[in-house]
Amino acid sequence: RCGYKQEIPTTQLQGYAIAARSPEEERTITTSKVSEARRRPFRSLEEWEQEREEYREVLLEQLQEELEGAEE
Repeated sequence: RCGYKQEIPTTQLQGYAIAARSPEEERTITTSKVSEARRRPFRSLEEWEQEREEYREVLLEQLQEELEGAEE
């Protein structure tokens, strides 16, 4: 593949098979799409703020539960 060539004496050719290569203009390159990145649906600033507030409330509740559990 890299273009390296080496002469091999005919006495050593018994274990080798010669494969024919097709010319580059006859080769076909095939590609396929493995997966497509999924985009998140667009959210308005209002939705982001609401989600952030919900996360904050959950975090505060969990923190409060942990603090109450540590006092016991």
